[in-house]
Amino acid sequence: MRLLSARIRDYRIHRDLAVEFDPRFTVIAGPNQSGKSTLAEALHRALFLPVRTGGELQKGMQTSPFLSDPEVELCFEAASQRWTLRKRFAANRGSASLTDGRGVSLQGDEAEERLAHLVGTAAVARNRGAAEQLRERWGHLWVWQGSASNNPLASGQAAYDHDRLVERLQAGADLGVTSTLDLAVLEAIQERWNSVYTPGGANRAPQVRKGSALQLARAASEQAQDELTAIEASIAQQANDVQCYQQALESLSWISEQLPQQRLQKQALQERLARSRALQDLIGNQQPLLDAALKELSGLRQDRSQLSQQQLRIVALTEAQAPEQARLQELKEQLPAVQHDLQQVQQQLEQRQARSEETIATARSLEGRLSGIRLQREQQQLGERLATLEGLQGRLNRLDHDLAGLPEVDAPAVEHLRRLDAALRDARIRAESLSAGIELIRAGRPVLLNGHVLEPGTAQLLSQPAVLRVGDDVELRLLPGGGNDTAQAATAVDTARQALTSALAALNLPSLEAVVTAERRRSDLLAERQGLLGQIRSAGDPSKLRARQTALANQLAALSPEVGESAAEDLDTRILQLENTLQQAREQRDDASTALTSQQVVLQQASCRLEQHRQAITNAEQALRQQENQLLEARTLCESLLERYESLDALHTTIATGEQRCQELQTTLQSLRAELIELDPEGLSAEQLRLSRQIEQLELLERDANEARIRAEERLHSDGSTDLQAEREHKLAELESRLQDQERLEKEAGMLTLLRRLLEEEQNAMGSQYTAPILSRIGRYLGEVFPEAPEPSLVYDARGGFQELQWRRGSESAFKFDVLSSGAREQFAASLRVAMAEVLAEAYEGCLPVLFDDAFANSDPERQAGIHRMLQQAADQGLQVVLLTCDPERSRGITDASRVLLGSVA
Repeated sequence: MRLLSARIRDYRIHRDLAVEFDPRFTVIAGPNQSGKSTLAEALHRALFLPVRTGGELQKGMQTSPFLSDPEVELCFEAASQRWTLRKRFAANRGSASLTDGRGVSLQGDEAEERLAHLVGTAAVARNRGAAEQLRERWGHLWVWQGSASNNPLASGQAAYDHDRLVERLQAGADLGVTSTLDLAVLEAIQERWNSVYTPGGANRAPQVRKGSALQLARAASEQAQDELTAIEASIAQQANDVQCYQQALESLSWISEQLPQQRLQKQALQERLARSRALQDLIGNQQPLLDAALKELSGLRQDRSQLSQQQLRIVALTEAQAPEQARLQELKEQLPAVQHDLQQVQQQLEQRQARSEETIATARSLEGRLSGIRLQREQQQLGERLATLEGLQGRLNRLDHDLAGLPEVDAPAVEHLRRLDAALRDARIRAESLSAGIELIRAGRPVLLNGHVLEPGTAQLLSQPAVLRVGDDVELRLLPGGGNDTAQAATAVDTARQALTSALAALNLPSLEAVVTAERRRSDLLAERQGLLGQIRSAGDPSKLRARQTALANQLAALSPEVGESAAEDLDTRILQLENTLQQAREQRDDASTALTSQQVVLQQASCRLEQHRQAITNAEQALRQQENQLLEARTLCESLLERYESLDALHTTIATGEQRCQELQTTLQSLRAELIELDPEGLSAEQLRLSRQIEQLELLERDANEARIRAEERLHSDGSTDLQAEREHKLAELESRLQDQERLEKEAGMLTLLRRLLEEEQNAMGSQYTAPILSRIGRYLGEVFPEAPEPSLVYDARGGFQELQWRRGSESAFKFDVLSSGAREQFAASLRVAMAEVLAEAYEGCLPVLFDDAFANSDPERQAGIHRMLQQAADQGLQVVLLTCDPERSRGITDASRVLLGSVA
């Protein structure tokens, strides 16, 4: 990235300042308070401060008195293109634009995002910490006034672009690599370690891998321990089995007494339960017969009731048909009248629709004529604006001609001439104070001063020895006081006069008053010219105005002849007349539209009435059909019932027989249920369940006791055939062997972990090679400042970045950066900054700007000359160096550098 030019308007003390940057080296000189630091700040904020930032930051950029919002325009090269950045800092009204070499322009947030991509660093956030964050942007490239002696690495990794710097160092040719053998050893140890442990994670430590030798050894040890525990439990179980055998024999003796009694009680209870089940079966057989008889009787009764209801329904339906038929006939007779009303409403609607279309056509015609006249008026106004622009351009040309005839003198030049004039007056006053004076009042004889006649009434100052003769017989030597001071004062007067004369001659003006007059005239003309430029800009672009004029002519040509018939009349009067006529036509159109809408509503209502009448006829016809269907259904049902039972009397006889059969079945069921209640089947079932559970429990106890006796006998027989104590001794020896194998594998795993950690630490130590390219460049730059360049040192840590900046001179101990003198820190920090910039420039197409604002105030003249050589070498390496200084004399030795003067620097 390379800066090309900048223009700053209304930014603190700079009303309008333009600066061109040299591709290599630019020296910007000016006295204190001339705006050097303001220029550096404006460039930096253009790159990294959002235009919508408000508060104290935005207020601090404004001029005093405030006239306009601060603006910065910066041209630079980046990404193989030329870019023009324009920012106006005005809080929520701020604006930003970024234009590339092809003329494509980005605005607002898009411009800010693209700019952040080009400079490699995002803009600061718009919050209360923006001021502190802003100073960290390009903190290694932008050396603010008063911060040159600070350690660039102390502000944190973000301030010196740590990630991109490491990336470029990794890609550089100077970085060392690990040997093939080292890599193979590390890989082998890592592979063996991975066979034992899992990698682990951020929140958990590595674990022993399942299936590894260590895990199997641990499992074998645990298994041996479990088997030993089982043998010891068997020894304890053997004693317990003897006690269990005796308890089982006692339980079997008690069960053999209780179980036969319970079985006899259960047999008697089962006989009573058999009788209750027989009664339940009888009741179950009789109940379906009763239910069927009751159901049949209910069906007979329902048929009798339904037959009576249908007969009554036939009578009612027959009586209701006559009124419905009369209503249907009445509706059919009213239908023609309703249809006639609808036809009349439709005819009225067609008439009003024709009237509405006529008013709409009239309004559209008037609108077209009004549009044509407005186009004519706009064409006339465009002609007037173009004429005004031509007049303004003519005045501007005359002003440029008048400015060309004036000398290029500005306020600083006038101030300079005033200082020269004041210096001449001061020299004359000093010369007069040191010179002797002589005045001839009257004389009777000729008086000569240095051979020249001195007339009575004249006076003369003597700054050097002179000879005075009175007549032919008196000769005096006059010696003025002051000695050499008098001669020096006279020389000073001549020097001041010559300087003033040379300055006036350079401007081709006779006097200081003429210079002041010319400067005022030039300033007035420039102000008038600036005002004319503003009027021309506000009047618009002439090419766009002419294009619009052509477009208007084309539009007018496309209009119908009657539209342009009033071109010669007063356009404003004609527009007012047409607007009034158009308003009336629109009102007529609206009235016709309202009437049309009302008529449409009437038509819709008439249509609804006709549809409702037709629907009423349909409903009446449908009601008659439904009544006929219901009457047919009732008659069919009555005929079916009568066919089934032959007659109504036969149906009554069948119902009486069914009632008698139901009564007999109910009497039989009542006697069976009384006997069942007396037996109490639920109580018998509960007693049977209780006895069954007691018998089952006794049988289960008997079975458990037999099984316990058998198991105890078997265990006692088997325990007698196995020596548990000998087996316990064998398992103890096996457990000890397993534990020894586990301990050996544990030590081997610990050794692998230790070797892995040591090799990783050694591999991390290789990160110190990152510092080698930086240190070699620092040493090269320091060699330009010191006859015997100090040996710098720097430590790299993957987490903390670059640290422990120090240097060593000869056989002395190393000095940390913070304990060096202010001048040494300035020189050391500058060499580190340009070294880092040289490495980072590879990511910015080989160039980065480095700015120093009055950065070497604590360095003596000899060291400053070396610093200038260091900065020239940085420029030779492709960097763009910008040096701001209040002492331009010290930078005279910088060759091949462009110079920009601010304020009154000569």
